[in-house]
Amino acid sequence: MQPVRHLTYLLFCLLFLSCSYTTRYQEAKHTIATADSLDQNEHVLFDDTAALQQAICTLDNPFGKLFAHNPLGKAHYYMGRHLSLSDQITQAAVHYIAADRAQIDDPIYRGRINSCMAHICKQNESDSLALIFFLRANRAFHESGKDWYYAHTLLDVSEFHTYLHQFAKSDSVLHLAASYDIDDYYLARFYETKGLYFYELQQYDSALVYFKSALNYWQYEEDRLYTYKKLMQVYLDMGDQALALPYAQIIVEQSATPNELVNAYYCLMQDAKANNDIERLSRYAHARQDANRLLNAQVGKYHGALTLLKEHLTNPYPYRWAWITLLCLIVACLLLLIAIVLHRRHAAHRLQVAHHQIDDLSVSAQLSDIRATYPRPRKQWNDYNELKKDLAPQLHDWLSQLETHQLSNRENVFCTYMLLYPNASLEELADWMHYSATGVSTFKRRIAQKIGIPTRELYHFLYEMLQSEK
Repeated sequence: MQPVRHLTYLLFCLLFLSCSYTTRYQEAKHTIATADSLDQNEHVLFDDTAALQQAICTLDNPFGKLFAHNPLGKAHYYMGRHLSLSDQITQAAVHYIAADRAQIDDPIYRGRINSCMAHICKQNESDSLALIFFLRANRAFHESGKDWYYAHTLLDVSEFHTYLHQFAKSDSVLHLAASYDIDDYYLARFYETKGLYFYELQQYDSALVYFKSALNYWQYEEDRLYTYKKLMQVYLDMGDQALALPYAQIIVEQSATPNELVNAYYCLMQDAKANNDIERLSRYAHARQDANRLLNAQVGKYHGALTLLKEHLTNPYPYRWAWITLLCLIVACLLLLIAIVLHRRHAAHRLQVAHHQIDDLSVSAQLSDIRATYPRPRKQWNDYNELKKDLAPQLHDWLSQLETHQLSNRENVFCTYMLLYPNASLEELADWMHYSATGVSTFKRRIAQKIGIPTRELYHFLYEMLQSEK
C-alpha cells in the first residue's frame, strides 16, 4: 500500500499546484492579452513591466514552453522593447532571443522579434549579422501576407546588401520593393535606400537625386536627419564643402545621435580649418570628442548583445533536448506509478476472483450434497417448518437470512426450491408448489418485487446470498 499512498500524495500535490498555477496562468494570459490590445488597437507599448515579468516567471518553464509558447514569446518581446527603450541593450537581447525561441505562431510577431535583433546589430554596424536577422524577418512578414511589414523589410534587406557591396542582390530586392506604393513614409524610405545604393556605387549624381526625393516625402524633421547626413557625405565625397555645410549645421542643431554628430562636426571642423577660424575649430573638435565618447559608450552597450545574438544563430535551441529529456522522465515516472497502481489493482482483482471461485466451488459442493440426498423436494416441504427441519444442518444461516426479507412461508419454500433445483422447469415448480405454470411466474415476480430486484435476477440473488456466508 506504500506506493499507493505515495502516488495519492503526489497526485494531491500536483492537483494543488495545478490549481495555483492555473490561476497564475490565467493572470499571465490576461496581461499579454491587454498588451496585445494596446499594441494592435492603439499602437501603444504596454508599460507594466512588473506584470510582464510575472507573466514570464509563470510561463517560462517546460510546460509553459510547450502549451503557452504564444503568450510566453510575446511577454519576452514586450519586455525586450522596454529594455531597448531604456538602453539596457544586452538584457533586451536576452528577451528577444527568448521570444524567438518560443516560436510564436503569429508570423507578424516573429518578424518583429527578428527585426528588433537586426536593429541591435545595425546599431553596432555588424552588417552581415543584421542582414541575417532582416532576412528572417522578411520571410516571416511574407508568410503573414501583410504588405506593409513585408515591403519595409525588403528595404532593410536591400540596404544591408548594399553595405556589404552585394550590389546585384540589392538591386534585385529594390526592383521588388518598387512594386509597392504603401504611403509617403514608405516612399521616403524607398528613395533613401535607392540613394544609398548609388552612393555606395559612387554614382553621386544619382545618389543626390534619390536623397533629395526622399526629403519630399518625410513628414517630420527628425526623419530627415539621416538623409541630411547622407547628403552631407555625398557633397563631401564630391569635394563640395560649401554644399555639405548647411546639412552639417542642421544635424548639429537637431540631432542627438552620436554617429550623425561625429560626421557633422567633422564637416564643420573642415570648414573652420579652411577659414582659419581657430575658435570654431577648437569648439567643434571638443564637441566631436564628446560625440565620439557617446558613440564608443553606445558601441560598448551593444557588444554584449551582439555576442548573445551570434551565439543564438549558432545554437538557437540550446536547452531543447534537456527540456525534452526532463519531460520524458516526468512522464515515465508518472506512467510507472500508474502501472504500479494498475498492477496492484489487477492483482487484488485476481485474488478476489480466486476467492470467489473457491467460494463458488464450496457452494456448488454444498448444493450438490443436498441434491444427492434430496433429488427432488419432499412433499412435506410444502410445510416450511418441515423444510427447515431437513435443511437446517446445511442451510441454517441462509434460511435465517432469507427470513429477514419478510417473505411468507410459501415464498420461502419457493425460494429454496429455486436455489436447490435451478434447472427445474416452470411445470416442475408448479407441480411441487401445486400451482399452475402461470401462477408460478406470478409468484416468482411477486417475490422479486418484495426483495427489490428484477425477476430475472432472483436466482442469482439467492445464490450470492449463500456464497456470501463463506
